[in-house]
Amino acid sequence: MRLFIAVEITGDIRNGLKDLQHELRPLTNSVRWVSPESIHITLKFLGEVPEKRVTEIDAALSGLSWKPFTVSVLGTGFFPGSRSPRVLWAGMDAPTMKGLAEELDARMERIGFDKEKRAYRPHLTLARARGTRIDSKLVAAAAQYKEFAFGSFAVDRIFLIQSSLKPSGAVYNKLKEYPLEPRSSN
Repeated sequence: MRLFIAVEITGDIRNGLKDLQHELRPLTNSVRWVSPESIHITLKFLGEVPEKRVTEIDAALSGLSWKPFTVSVLGTGFFPGSRSPRVLWAGMDAPTMKGLAEELDARMERIGFDKEKRAYRPHLTLARARGTRIDSKLVAAAAQYKEFAFGSFAVDRIFLIQSSLKPSGAVYNKLKEYPLEPRSSN
């Protein structure tokens, strides 16, 4: 089973991103748009995992002590950059999210998953190139949203999610939920 650890976004943020996709969609055929219902913040991608390891992953994630935090969804951009863009994303300001991703990476490394090779960059994927790159018409149109504020939301839980790849796109199933709770100060 294909698994990842993620944060769900709220309906108002999802609707704002859906409106953006709706506005940009007619400009290009060079991308595959992510279904608005599938937009999420990946904290750690685990990849293909035997079903019997879910219990081990659950044990590693249980008892996570992390203070709930606020995410502000801000602006758009491209990976690896606007010169040869392959992914259109919405950015975010979430100062403690990088630390949470690093904590999850360390917990997963302790049970045998590979450590992330790249620095964590929180984002919401909106579209991916069909071919080698996204065309310049979309890059130019998305530039007007470079500083756009889509809104903020509180994160008080994370999820272990199974991704099933279908011809129509990925289908996500939440397997486990982990509330974020600050460390008790005894």
